[in-house]
Amino acid sequence: MRQQTKPFVIERKPSRKPKADPVKPSIWGRLDADIAQGLRDQLDKDQQKMDHVAAMDGDECA
Repeated sequence: MRQQTKPFVIERKPSRKPKADPVKPSIWGRLDADIAQGLRDQLDKDQQKMDHVAAMDGDECA
């Protein structure tokens, strides 16, 4: 077998498939995001009620 005179180069070409998004979508779709938003809204309402009650208690003591 003859000795190779030039080194060979292996080129790696990018795949033609589209790249996947780094964040995979949930199997539940937007349901989990909607539930999370609903929980945040509920916590905000509860906090507002507590602030209102605290303000009312402060008025009675004065």
